[in-house]
Amino acid sequence: MTACASGRETSAAQAPASDRAAAQAPSAGLDGAAARPSGGSTAPSPRLSAVRCALALVGALPWCILLARSTLPLGGLGAALDRLFAPLCHRMPERSLALEGVVMPLCSRCAGIFAGVAAGAAIARPRLAMAAWRPILIALSALMTLDVATQDLGLRPPWHATRVATGLAFGYAVTAGFLAQLARRPA
Repeated sequence: MTACASGRETSAAQAPASDRAAAQAPSAGLDGAAARPSGGSTAPSPRLSAVRCALALVGALPWCILLARSTLPLGGLGAALDRLFAPLCHRMPERSLALEGVVMPLCSRCAGIFAGVAAGAAIARPRLAMAAWRPILIALSALMTLDVATQDLGLRPPWHATRVATGLAFGYAVTAGFLAQLARRPA
């Protein structure tokens, strides 16, 4: 039973056509597009696609710079590309990855964060609401803080594997949560 404009209760079959159409309208999915009743996939908005592409490119940039500088003779251009990241990270050589003697423009944790941003933009799964990502982000932040504390207190040496892994997980979660929130906002 539904209430119609006159205030009387009617069955769904007796409800005005406009009320039935509104009740049956598909709801917007996480990609910002209306869900198709046939079960087909939803197309992301052009804005969301552009943001995902930009984040994937930015996240891959330090890794591409390292690869390019270690294999190509870039000279001054390579040094200029490397300096792009100087304001973002301490870049301590003992805490940074190197390839063919070329040190990455970021420390291994920051490089992991950038890789996580790229992966989060490319994959963005699971599609959870930002509220669901918050406890995950808090846990990953605590894990990263624990990694920093144990290393800085001298309890263990810097391990690139844990630095990259904690950064990767954090960067992924931040990006996937951000994209889920962005997909929920109207264009």
